[in-house]
Amino acid sequence: MEQLFAVASQFPTAIYTVLLAIVVIYWLVGMLGLVDLDFSGDIDVDFDADMEADVDADINVGGLTGLFLTFGLTGVPFTLIISIVILVCWLISFYLQFYLLTWLPDGWLYYLVGSIVEAIVFLISLPITAILIRPLKGFFKSVEAVTNRHLVGKDATVATSTVSDTFGQVKVFNDGAEILLDVRCEPQHQLTMGDKVLLIEYSQESNTYIVSPYPN
Repeated sequence: MEQLFAVASQFPTAIYTVLLAIVVIYWLVGMLGLVDLDFSGDIDVDFDADMEADVDADINVGGLTGLFLTFGLTGVPFTLIISIVILVCWLISFYLQFYLLTWLPDGWLYYLVGSIVEAIVFLISLPITAILIRPLKGFFKSVEAVTNRHLVGKDATVATSTVSDTFGQVKVFNDGAEILLDVRCEPQHQLTMGDKVLLIEYSQESNTYIVSPYPN
């Protein structure tokens, strides 16, 4: 155990160790209902070509989103993709640190090689993550289709500490399965964890539901 912490706290693995700790804290806090767990949004590009103009258009996407699209990291919530990428990076970096970098002498060469390894590890993690999330894509598509069409009018229970016009999640049962939904409510409503609410409207733009207190 001491050796594990020693390797995990050394550069460059330490960077991924910190990121992994943040990811773990995020999911733990999310399961406690204190923050929104983003199970709705994924990385996608919506593009409508103007066929009347008969012009070929190219979509140039840069940065992190461009990399994710290139490697097929779509169809799964962004937060889940990032979490898996960081986990894969940490695992690869840990073993490279243990079997390779520990043999390098301390100094500028160590940090130069470590920086290069860190970048390579990130690039390697993307196709690996794409393979890992492939079985999950159908699941999230089916869940999204169900929630978008059929859940308006159902009752639900507040799962976060509060619900406001910018924040909130509820739990709803559909065909025996519990689903977690992002919701919003009007400012005049005072909703807290455990309150029963009614799903009254679905907002396609924000992929959230509008809720109101369940009528007594």
